[in-house]
Amino acid sequence: MLLFPLPLWAADIPAQDDLLREMGIPVSQGAAAGYVPDHVCAECHADKAESFAEMGMARSFYRPSPDKVIEDFAQSPYFHEPSQRYYEMELRGDAYWFTRYGLAGDGSRMDVFSVKVDWVLGSGNHSRIYLYQTPDGALFQLPLSWYTQGGHWAMAPGYEFPEHEGVMRAVSTRCMACHNSYAAYSENAGKAGYPMLFPQDMPEGISCQRCHGPGAAHVSMAYSGDTDVAALHSAIVNPSKLANEELYSICYGCHMQPTATVNGQLRLGREEFSFRPGQSLGDFIVKMDIEDAQIAHGDRFEINHHPYRMEQSACFTQSEGQLGCLSCHDPHVKIKPEERAAHYRAACLACHQTDDAGLPEMAAAGATHPMIGASDDCTACHMPERRTQDVVEVTMTDHKIVRDPGPESERLAPVTSEKVEVEGIMPADPDQPLPEGEKAALALMSVLEYSEYANATAARDLHQVLVQGKVDHYEPWLMLLEAFVTQQDFQAARRIAGKALSLAPENPKAITAVAVLLYRTGDPAQAISILRRLTDSQPGNIEPRMHLVRFLADQGQVPEALAHAKRVVALRPNHWQGWTMLANLKRVMGENERAIEAYLSALDIRPESTGVRRATIEMLDAAGRQDDAARHRTRLSE
Repeated sequence: MLLFPLPLWAADIPAQDDLLREMGIPVSQGAAAGYVPDHVCAECHADKAESFAEMGMARSFYRPSPDKVIEDFAQSPYFHEPSQRYYEMELRGDAYWFTRYGLAGDGSRMDVFSVKVDWVLGSGNHSRIYLYQTPDGALFQLPLSWYTQGGHWAMAPGYEFPEHEGVMRAVSTRCMACHNSYAAYSENAGKAGYPMLFPQDMPEGISCQRCHGPGAAHVSMAYSGDTDVAALHSAIVNPSKLANEELYSICYGCHMQPTATVNGQLRLGREEFSFRPGQSLGDFIVKMDIEDAQIAHGDRFEINHHPYRMEQSACFTQSEGQLGCLSCHDPHVKIKPEERAAHYRAACLACHQTDDAGLPEMAAAGATHPMIGASDDCTACHMPERRTQDVVEVTMTDHKIVRDPGPESERLAPVTSEKVEVEGIMPADPDQPLPEGEKAALALMSVLEYSEYANATAARDLHQVLVQGKVDHYEPWLMLLEAFVTQQDFQAARRIAGKALSLAPENPKAITAVAVLLYRTGDPAQAISILRRLTDSQPGNIEPRMHLVRFLADQGQVPEALAHAKRVVALRPNHWQGWTMLANLKRVMGENERAIEAYLSALDIRPESTGVRRATIEMLDAAGRQDDAARHRTRLSE
């Protein structure tokens, strides 16, 4: 049961249209309003729905089940040498279960974290990523992935290093806005400063309405018997009728990702689930690019670089806007392997002329194309497979169309995952029309976000932009307030707290930041009072409750702090800091065995925490459990 109040598709939610409600067709409300269940589209468009079901997009997100198994569970567990831990995936009945553990000196398992997999992200064409959901609705990624091309288990991207986020990598609304159809989100979902929580009942995969827009009005008109065909067609978006800017905004919204290292920034005033087909992407988001210290711009190649690389091609720049995603891809139809060569060759020859020998004409005078067969695939040479730098276990089609791709052995050779060294962050499209103040603010917000709010220079520069009065949206003020609090620059935080709250008086993150500021500057009573009111009004919001636990404990109000700590771990059982606070409070109360249990729960989730490990060893020794303490010392020494 979800403890955070999120509306779900259900018959008791008022539909936007009486006819649909009477027919039992629910219509989504909230942040993504006007959507109907996917199967409704298929009732009239069965052919399109049937062919689209074979596409990877249709299998982008789904529940795991025995009939969808592609993994080899016999290869599990997977041992990750850098972190010295084992990662296991198994099928228990109808469910996938993940387990992570380490080994003590005597070879026994310890620090065991086990959880049922709730969702699979990814079609499985290249890989699968596994997610689990906590009772409050938060989603978290697991560290182990299945790589289909090699048929093996390995760490998910970003987990290859000794230190990583373990089982605590939260899935953001930005991730889900691209990887799935829109769910029935609450009104505030997708707004900056609100918790990233998801319904337990969500669509499975990207479907019709992600490209055609909310379907409620169209479906209502179709079932009403209205014979006005023009009105019926205008009630839904037909991407093929859009101008190129709006047409490719649909594709680019998710597939134009200059870098996975730095997020793009939503335009001020926009929300994560607010983009609709037919709109210009430039009015929704500013994509960010980076200067990589190790790899030149033209050599960078990531798994989601399809249009990013295509736009670097001469074919694209010389086509004057004619070459695009749909030149080669029909989003409704998966090209069969035996048809691929002819299909893509035809796409190339739609622009390129052939000579008398039937070979593509060369631009250079006197040059001739190497001899190829009439059925050869142009893309095999000019858009070849290449290993990606961010997901090193897979190869992808490089959409940068080149004359000479270089030796295959170099393109496909295994590579070692390297952390990206970001030397600079800038808008990917410098010509994107933006108000001057917003453009400067978004670039600095991206720098702050990348630095986890620690970049003092970016904070100072953003403050200068904002005080000039050119930006009056709350999002940059909220981020700046968070940055000043994170940097413990409380004087600066106090100067802008009033402005941030005036622009977003009900925003939970802004309220929490002000409470933290008050506590750190000598007003604990008011800070605690604010957090009590916030947790009462938003009982499923973890962040303010966790601050309340810390402040109450610090003030010696142990029983109330304990009650809130218990609530934290009930809402989010993987909250290792919550378990640690629970253990500390139990220790203060003299309940030592309960304290040890809570410390062990924290270590199961976050075994890297040396502070928790030392506290556990100390309590085990005091309890006369020297053998258990010795087992933990072997992990502490690694």
